[in-house]
Amino acid sequence: MLSVLLPTDFSENSKNAITYALELYKNEDCKFHFLHCYPPVIFSYEYQIEKGLIGKDIHKILQEESKERLYEFALSLMRKHGMEQEFEVEVVKGFLPDRISRAVSDNNIDLIVMGTKGETDSDRVIFGSNTTQIINKRCCPVIAVPDDYKFAGLENILFPSDLNLSFKHKHFQPILKILELHKSNIKVLHISMQELTSLQKIHKEFIKETFTDYKTTYDILEEKNIADVVYDYQQEHKSELLVMINNKHSFFENLFFKPTISKIAMHLQTPFLVIPA
Repeated sequence: MLSVLLPTDFSENSKNAITYALELYKNEDCKFHFLHCYPPVIFSYEYQIEKGLIGKDIHKILQEESKERLYEFALSLMRKHGMEQEFEVEVVKGFLPDRISRAVSDNNIDLIVMGTKGETDSDRVIFGSNTTQIINKRCCPVIAVPDDYKFAGLENILFPSDLNLSFKHKHFQPILKILELHKSNIKVLHISMQELTSLQKIHKEFIKETFTDYKTTYDILEEKNIADVVYDYQQEHKSELLVMINNKHSFFENLFFKPTISKIAMHLQTPFLVIPA
């Protein structure tokens, strides 16, 4: 059974990401874990008097109210999308990036699906701080869903790679699950200014072997600006999911988190699956 973690701050962006997850895994045997984190707060004495909270465990009350709200939120979405899978809700005090690792460990989470921004709905913000921190924790694969992206099938997956990483079977499990569910095609894109090294050729053969049961295309493009090539390739070749493996050595960071924001990050239009190496 697949375990999917769905963090939410009740914003429209997080609701949209959850809707995407429910559609993506509609026909999969899985369990959805809805998680809400509320920050530690200190209530003024005047506020406690006004609300009749003197002598009461305010945080316990807040947690219970939030859990009830989260349950109703989750139940309404499950019913709306005709979902029959198991789900559970959890409300914790703290900040989301700090609580994600524990939630992943406690619930044997296979995948996190979340919005790219959360409450920070600004055109000048590409990835919200929560999304960025959670991706960089590398504790679990993450699908980040852009604002207002609506699931309408998944025909093609784009997988750019510099072929320098020594791939393992676990890296490809989230991709294989999606390929199996949606009978998708996968496009492997390599950008390089030189011929493949012997090690890169080995890695390419590993990819071919992994995806042998699925329709796979391979493109090698010669270009210096990796980010622009990936973006332009997406415009010319339809894909509904961008997949990357995030290691500590720059390929992923060059595309998204360098000081000079890349074209692909600025104009991200499809969900992207980030798999920790």
